Amino acid sequence: MEHTYDIEAIDAELEKVWKAAKSDNFSDLANAVSAARAKLDEPLQLAIIGKISSSKSTLVNAILGKEEVMTTGQMEVTYNVGWLKYGLPESEIIIHHKDGSPDLLKSPQEFTSWSLDDRSKRELIDNVSYIETFDDAEILREINIIDTPGLDAVRGQDSKNTLDFLNKVRPDAVIMMFTHSVAESTLDVVREFNKGGDFNPLNAVGILSKIDVLWMEDCSREDSALQIGKRIAENKMKSVPALRKTLFNIYPISSLLFLKSRTIGNDILEQIRRLAGSDEDMLSCAMLSAQDFLDEDYALSIGMEEREFLLKNLDLYGISLLINLFRKNSDAALDDAKKLLFEESGAKEFISILHNHFGNRSKLIKLESTYQHLQHVILTERGKLDYDADRLRMLDTIAQQVSDTFSSLVHEHQEYELLNKIYHNDICLDKETENEFIQLCGESGYSAPERLGLEDATIEQLKEKVSEREKYWRRAINEEFDPDEKEWMNVILQSYILLKNDISVAAYQYENAKSFLFKNCE
Repeated sequence: MEHTYDIEAIDAELEKVWKAAKSDNFSDLANAVSAARAKLDEPLQLAIIGKISSSKSTLVNAILGKEEVMTTGQMEVTYNVGWLKYGLPESEIIIHHKDGSPDLLKSPQEFTSWSLDDRSKRELIDNVSYIETFDDAEILREINIIDTPGLDAVRGQDSKNTLDFLNKVRPDAVIMMFTHSVAESTLDVVREFNKGGDFNPLNAVGILSKIDVLWMEDCSREDSALQIGKRIAENKMKSVPALRKTLFNIYPISSLLFLKSRTIGNDILEQIRRLAGSDEDMLSCAMLSAQDFLDEDYALSIGMEEREFLLKNLDLYGISLLINLFRKNSDAALDDAKKLLFEESGAKEFISILHNHFGNRSKLIKLESTYQHLQHVILTERGKLDYDADRLRMLDTIAQQVSDTFSSLVHEHQEYELLNKIYHNDICLDKETENEFIQLCGESGYSAPERLGLEDATIEQLKEKVSEREKYWRRAINEEFDPDEKEWMNVILQSYILLKNDISVAAYQYENAKSFLFKNCE
């Protein structure tokens, strides 16, 4: 059960902070508070950053379940930030300029023509701050998606555009995309933007994209693309300290196959079905590489145009997966193919993380992002004062107002802070306790069975487990003398108390619903 935040009360407190900062001539802080207040009612802002051609736009389209919401071709528009918000797909596209010149409004059809016009390219690349587009995918009601330019494009200006935009907008959360290796350009963004502590394992995840390409490069092909990707992702997290401090984890994915798992049609499936009927030896040779697949010397049961079409839509790995599907089950249907692509693309785990890690905490992450940014601005203001005692006292008073506003929100704030300490190794807990608390906070799933580690449990079993853990932590607190230890123990205890209450309320509502349905079925 997600907590509902009193946004009006928070806004009222922030207004007091704004007035105090403005009155005491802390202009940067006043501006930061003003911007924070404006964002309170907005959806969570999720930025996707990474190398050029790392499938960022394809991933966005896959999340939305549509083929071409964000541009995935080579048009110059890909050199600009795309800000995707909830609205009608046919709404006018808004082009925002860096120099303050009026926004341009273009219909989707006009925009495509305009973005490809050679005479417009210089303005498009150099003067566009970001391009605002709209779609009616339900996820956009809660999360805005910001697609950024490739960080290692030939034009160095593009990386600067991304950094400038991120520093200006301060997105609440981020997906960082990598390909074969952790590019220095991507790590530069981590280091530069993280000076203010904005990225951390609670609001940032990594994606190892194009795992289908990794599979194609593996001569043995004994493992699936997902298995190969998981090994590489684990090694990256272990070997690069900056990533461990910044990302919750890195998840391997094929954005292309993820997209096709949601958009593939029977036309492609029928072509694969016919292809699977080719001579087995001939087909095995043709599947060695994309070049071989398009070699006319390999006589297959589909023509060259169909081969090109399949390669473009599925890559060799997707074709291989579906061929094996039909070899195992000649009657496989479209839903079977979609399920296979969804699971083998890495999308299943990614969507779970997107939902559990960002979706269930979207409001809390947004509020925490605001709090952390204000803390950073206060620290910067303090550095300008040069031991001015009076001004320091004024700033300390305002800083306390900010802390009081956010620390008094709800218990989730304390959970968030403890999680942050765990992920940054700022607190020494035994591994068992760490894992228990991380699970309790919903990192592996937000349902009561997932948070308690009890699959297929009955309501009574859930109640019994949560009561047992509550009693355990009450005893632990009573036996502990160190106030610091008691503090984090109490956070865990309160989490169990709240979960116990949520289970009781849900069970009561469930019984009422059963009673209502039973009576209406008589």
